[in-house]
Amino acid sequence: MIALWLLDDSVQTVMESFQLEGAADSEAGTLPIIATSFGTLCGSGESSDKFVSLLLETNPLKHSCDTRIVMTARPLEVIYDAVSVFSYLSIIGNA
Repeated sequence: MIALWLLDDSVQTVMESFQLEGAADSEAGTLPIIATSFGTLCGSGESSDKFVSLLLETNPLKHSCDTRIVMTARPLEVIYDAVSVFSYLSIIGNA
């Protein structure tokens, strides 16, 4: 889920979680999860944790600058799946 807030002098956007599915396994018929926001698979993430948060402010009151950008990000858990990697490489070629 991605949320966007527009305030008087600022914009804030948040991505709750991220998940990337790989190529279908012909034997099991399932899609492997090859990338996910850390904690989603292992259950260690709390519901208040955001995967990515971005804040853009113009003329912030508590700071002596014209524009302020604050970005926070959580770790990304990547699981290697050979079938998915070779499938993606066959799509994009040897570029």
